[in-house]
Amino acid sequence: MKFGTKMLSAVTAGLVLAASLASCSSGAATATPTPIPLPEGVPEDVILEAAGIAKDTPLITVDGAGVPAEELLYWVTYSADQYAQWGMTDLSMDMGSGQTLGSYYLDSAVENATLYQVVRNHAEELKMGWNEANEADYEAQLSQLKSSLAAQMGVGAASDGESASPDPEIAAKTDAEYVRFLAYMGLSENSFFHINEVSYLFQNLRQGLYGTKGTEAPDGEKIDAAGVLHAKHILIKAVPVTDESGNVTDDGMASALEKANALYDEITVAEDPMTRFEELMNENSEDVDSSGNVNGGADGYTFGPGEMVTEFEEGTAALAVGEISQPIQSDYGYHIILRLDADNEAGQSKYADIKMNELVDQWMEEAKVERTEALDGLDVQAFYDTLAELRQTMTAAAEAEDAPAATDAPVETGTPVPTATPVG
Repeated sequence: MKFGTKMLSAVTAGLVLAASLASCSSGAATATPTPIPLPEGVPEDVILEAAGIAKDTPLITVDGAGVPAEELLYWVTYSADQYAQWGMTDLSMDMGSGQTLGSYYLDSAVENATLYQVVRNHAEELKMGWNEANEADYEAQLSQLKSSLAAQMGVGAASDGESASPDPEIAAKTDAEYVRFLAYMGLSENSFFHINEVSYLFQNLRQGLYGTKGTEAPDGEKIDAAGVLHAKHILIKAVPVTDESGNVTDDGMASALEKANALYDEITVAEDPMTRFEELMNENSEDVDSSGNVNGGADGYTFGPGEMVTEFEEGTAALAVGEISQPIQSDYGYHIILRLDADNEAGQSKYADIKMNELVDQWMEEAKVERTEALDGLDVQAFYDTLAELRQTMTAAAEAEDAPAATDAPVETGTPVPTATPVG
């Protein structure tokens, strides 16, 4: 598995609203907020209630650093919630090769928790841990999250995401909804921070090592060695011809090649081949997105190994910068490719992505992971079933809290009463 690619995908998700990140403390100095009082029905330790294990109990160690139950079981819950949407709630289901659905969730959780702890360990080792800029961005996103939750629950929060509300009563209700939201996922405020911390640490490492001011900053030679390419192309699609019965009688390749050859000839005899290429590309290329952009935009494609069809990648790599290819066939039809210099902003960013992917994959291969007895004794089905019951209890408590008080005044019928059901 390409763990670096997985980490990059998670980083783009921002705070954990529906996506997933995880980890434990890096030892970096961070502000410790005053804990929000627990709302009615929310246990102080959801993991202890659901799994019989205190939330701070280490379930694995990664190069000696413990990963607490609260974090690792978040990953189990995340997977179980996803599959439950498809009706897959029996965790004893055989997945093949003797693995049950529950053991699959647990193995995946161990892998994910390991990945994030590895990033944390190396961020601390390389002194690229949590910083003031991370803190400011996290607080801004957290405020936006609270506002969004309050709006969903009908509590009434500021719409700009900068502040939950100046009203103390509304602010308290907003905080309560936030804590319920976390508890529903089996998380505390502290673990939610650690979950999201890792995306920032990953970016700190990426910039500190491979950014334009990093210790291994990109240049033309390094970008080329990483396999980063930049190109534009004229795509002439092969349009199959079918008979009345729908059977393909002509794959359309010959017709596409004929048109591509004519365009190529026109480019080669032009006084300025690159300018003519651009003109013919805009007039003829069939690589056009829904917004009408040719090649995805004016700058063309900047890509790394394996990101494009093989024929396109190999065809581009075979050219010198500024060289134009003869028509090259792929399953799509024929491409006339213009290779451009990849030493630009997009190429530098792609270089950083590729090098971080490689480094994280290496770290994962080298990591020493040890499971604890507490993990080996965990009953995943019982944990998830009990968590489901706790969720129902928390939801009922929230609904009861928001129910209108008894009154002798007449009540207008047909007016819905908003509830504060936690978001899952």
